[in-house]
Order: sequence, then structure tokens, then C-alpha cells
Amino acid sequence: MPPPQEVKSSLRYPCPFILILLLLSLTLILNTARPAAALTSADVVYYGSYPQSGTSPDFNEEPVLWRVLEVSGDKTALMLSEKLLDSGVPFNPDYSNTDPYYCWWSESEIRKFLNGKEYVESVSADVTKITVRNPKPYSFYEKAFSVGEGGGIIKADVDNSSAWGAPTGPKTTDKIFLLSLSDVDSSDPSSEPLAKGRKYGFVDDNSRKAELTDYALSQGAEIEGNNKYGYWWLRSLHSAGGIGNVPLHFMAMDILPDGMINSFHHFMMVFGLRPAFRLNLKNIIFTSPAAGGKQDGLTASLHKQTYASNDKGKYEHKLTLATNTYKLASADLTSGDFSISNGAVNLDVKVRYSGASTGVGYHLAAAVTSGDRALYYGRIKSLAAAADKSGDVTFTIPEYKSGEEFYLFVEGRNNNGDNKTDFASKPICLIGPGRKITPLSEDVEEPAPKTTAIEVTPSALTIVKGYATQLSVIFAPEGTSEKIIWSSDKPDIAAVDSSTGVVKALGTGTAVITASTPGGKTSSCAVTVTEKTQAEGIVLTPASMTMYKGTKEKITVSFNGIAEQPLVWSSSDEKIAKVDGQGNVTTLSEGKCMIKASTADGAASAECAVKVTPDSGGGSGGGSGGCNAGLGLGALALLTLLPCAVRKNKGGK
Repeated sequence: MPPPQEVKSSLRYPCPFILILLLLSLTLILNTARPAAALTSADVVYYGSYPQSGTSPDFNEEPVLWRVLEVSGDKTALMLSEKLLDSGVPFNPDYSNTDPYYCWWSESEIRKFLNGKEYVESVSADVTKITVRNPKPYSFYEKAFSVGEGGGIIKADVDNSSAWGAPTGPKTTDKIFLLSLSDVDSSDPSSEPLAKGRKYGFVDDNSRKAELTDYALSQGAEIEGNNKYGYWWLRSLHSAGGIGNVPLHFMAMDILPDGMINSFHHFMMVFGLRPAFRLNLKNIIFTSPAAGGKQDGLTASLHKQTYASNDKGKYEHKLTLATNTYKLASADLTSGDFSISNGAVNLDVKVRYSGASTGVGYHLAAAVTSGDRALYYGRIKSLAAAADKSGDVTFTIPEYKSGEEFYLFVEGRNNNGDNKTDFASKPICLIGPGRKITPLSEDVEEPAPKTTAIEVTPSALTIVKGYATQLSVIFAPEGTSEKIIWSSDKPDIAAVDSSTGVVKALGTGTAVITASTPGGKTSSCAVTVTEKTQAEGIVLTPASMTMYKGTKEKITVSFNGIAEQPLVWSSSDEKIAKVDGQGNVTTLSEGKCMIKASTADGAASAECAVKVTPDSGGGSGGGSGGCNAGLGLGALALLTLLPCAVRKNKGGK
């Protein structure tokens, strides 16, 4: 046995072979623990939308494609639009060739136009005395991004160091900005041995060429030759002159249509705008293929994600961002063995979850990721009903390899289809170390559910010639509301107001009144018009109605041939619906009941049949403003549904 000193020496200075093994082991550990980066300079991302193709005034709002220039260690990505998206904004119209701050980025109108409500006034505003304006009635930021997408953009510190001898402008804090000279110049000696421009892929003039959208061209963007490529502004300042009799003057820099860097254009010129921003990667749950990655409908087996490259060889992505709009409290793996030693295996997985947000269009989804890039994805359970808040779900992962991560999350109606940003709950990682994912600071705007069906109420009625009544619409699912267009197949018998749903009986016979939505959903009411004289008594409108549980509607009363007088209201089943002294019906539970109104002496009465469905909050609509709104016929006594009028003689017979 060697002496203690030799043992210490051996441990302190291991032999080369042992050192190599240690280094290889450490490398293996680090490589295993480090997740793959989803976004690289080989990728492009669709984010936001903007008018792009078409002709004025009918430009198409299309998803905007952004190039990933750099992924930083602080988990941000520098993004640049692939095309010139807008124009028509001068660098600064209050120009002065000899005062450098007139073409500082900090004082530029372009900066205010790009940032909109996120614009932060320059720290030098009190010195320059320039009032920065946005000459357009809109801003790029508000027009291009939804609230959720805007929340994923970092308000970054922008370095406005100028070029070629011009005074440096103050730093700014911007969400949207333009690139600088050093960002696009691959030969800038100040940033050698690795110039930013080369790092960002601007290796020659051709790599700097940018196509114009139809919309940018319509805004007055300068062109040269054909209309495909345009000039685009940089934010850097350039100085020239100052020799002999030539005064020192300053100009903002730009890129020519052929991709050359230029420093001799006046900053009053109207060039194309190629916005840039920093994306917060901490908000990203995962990326998925821009098109075809998120299949519609529920699945029992997760779908493989196949990433396609565009004509420039870059892989196209869309993003799913975390938001507090949707919740998932807990999730636990109850079966499925992820302890894989080698290769890939097919796994049947069972998960128990709780505290999920529910609603029409909501679902539980799962994804297997490598870093934050989805390898497999699927919607595994509907969360449409409140009862779906907690439960169990079983599904298959077609292929799983050791080291990949497995997430569960809730997606609502903010699943927006190909090339559009999606939003989901903060995910729960069931397998793997899990990344630190931060929900957006603002909740996203939840779109209304799509209408799946409408129901005209009542579905049939008999009405006396010369009278009128109001039809209404119930939407499904809960919370849906659309414009309703009313029509009659026989307007000479029963005419209907196309916007309000008021039916006028004009001639005896039958007609069908149809309600339609712009999306193609329809429902009808069969109308019979008679010559029969209205009996004396009281008339309730409507004679029947379908209501959601937990909603309120008013029944209107008209008096026919008898004096107006107080009425006694009652419900045949107050567990289903109750009514107050003014005819306001409140529904309590699912079922059917009759709401009755009677004169105090009992000589006259009428009933309204009420059906209560289990959904809550649906209500009626379609522009009618309720059951009896918008009649405009002078007197509600004209409203009549013959079957609901009853007149008793004094003997009660």
C-alpha cells in the first residue's frame, strides 16, 4: 500500500488516461442534461399577422414570417421580418443636416410608429426639443400582434452607437426596432474576428436583399427596377463632409434593393421597414411545425411532428405560449414505464389530472419535446363540460427516447390553426427535468366559441291576420352570439323583419320563417295565419320559450277586450323556474314547467310553457334584444298567440 502522501498526490494529479475518462464522462453528463434548443438561425417563425398581399383596399391579413438571427443565453431570440412590411414613415421630417440628433433613432418617427402604445420617450427629449409623431393612424405593434403575442416580446435595451464618425445617440428601450449597421455588416472591423453581420447570416449583398410586400409598396416604398426588392432603413447614423468647404452633415443608413449598404440617402426618404424584436423564449411551451403539426380532433395516440423547410432551406415553426388564462392544477402519471435504457419504445400512458380549465373548445393536450421543440403532440381529452375539470385519461406515445420531456397542459379556444400562435396553460412536466416556463404577464384575449347550432323559439306558432309577434334565437354552445338574418318563404302571408325577427301576419295560410347566421347555421319556425277573431282575455308573449339554467327572461302581457289590471303570477314547478310579480322568469334547474298569469278574480288567465336546458349563460339573441324588443307596432295588444288566451265566464266555466 502506498504511503498516504502518494495517495493524495495521485488524486490531485490523475494520470492522463483517468483524466480523459473523467472528461468524457463529464461531457456525456452535460450533453445528456442539456436540452436541445428549439430555435436556431436555421429556423423561421410565424408570429403575428399583417396586411401583405393583394391590392388596395383589400389587402390580405397574413401571418408574418420572422428569421431567427440569434438565440442568446438569457433565453431571448433576436427576430427579423423576412419581408419589408410597411413604409410611408420618414426617419424624421423635422430634419436638419447639421444637427445629428434629427436622425438619431431615439428621435425617429419610425420608432414611434413601430412601437405604438409601447413607445418610451427618449431620455434626450428635453435636449433635442423634438416632438416625435406617428404620421399614420395606426401603429405596427398594435396592428401586427395580439395581446398575447405582444406579451411575448421583450422591451429591450437598444444600443444606438452610430457609424463612421457620427455622434452616438442615446440608448432606447424598445419592443420593436430596426437593425443597426453592425448587425448587417459582415466586415465591420470593430467586431472582428466575428462580425455581427456574418453571425446573423448577412455574409454578402444578396443575403441583405429583402422582398417588398404588396402592402409596403402601396404605402409608397421606394423601388428600383422591378418591384420585388426594396430599400430598407437601418437605425444607424452616418456623417459625411467636414472637409474644405463641405460642411459636416449627417444621414441615416439604409440597404439598397440589391443588398448593398448605403450611407448617402437623406433621412426624409420613404423606405421600407423591416422590423426586429427580441422574443422571450421563457414563455414558449414548445414549437411545432408551422403547418400540419396540430391536427384537429381528439386522438388516442400522439402525432409525430414533421418540420418542413421553406425555399430558403429554413425550418418553419409556430409557437405555443404559456398563459394564466388557462389552468391545470395537477397531473400525475399513474401508469406507463419511462425507465428506458436504450433505444425508443412505444408507451401506453395513463394520467390523472385535476383543476383543469373547462369550456367549449377546451381540451387537454400532451407533448413530448426535445428541449422546447415538439416531437409528438395530441389533443387527448375534451374539457367542454364542467365535469371534465378532473379525471383520468389514457393515450399512447408512439415513440419515446430517454432524456425527452413529457408535458401535459390545457388548451382553450386560442388554438389558432396553421402559422398562427397558440396559447395554453403553464404545463406540468411528468417526465424529464422540465424547463422553467414563465406564463405571459398578461392574460390573452379569449375568442368567443364558434356557433354549432341555433334554435328559433318558438318553433311553431299560430297568429291572427293583422297581428305581429317576435321570434328569438338560442345559440349553442354557451356564450355564442352571431348576427341573425331572418327570411320568410311566403312574405305575402307572414313577413319578417330581416334584422329584428318581428313577424307580421298579412294573409291566411302557412309560411316558414328561417333564421340564418353568416356561418351557415339555420333554424325555422312554422307559422300559421288564421282569420279567427282573438278571444277576450289576456295574452302572454311568448307562449313558449326555451331557456338556459341560471338565466332570466321577461314575459310580456297584453289585455284583449278586458281592462288592464294587476295579475297573479305562478309557476307549476318552482324548482325548475320561478316568476316574480312583473312576469320575470328565473330558471333554476333543467326541466319543463308552466308559468301562469291570472286576473285577481280568476276570470282570465294564460300560460307560457318554459323548457330549461342544463347549459348556463346561453340566453337568446340574434339582434332581437329579447323576446319582445323592437316591435314598434304601437301596442302589445297586437301580439297574439291564440292557444295561450283563455276567457272564463263569471261562473268559472
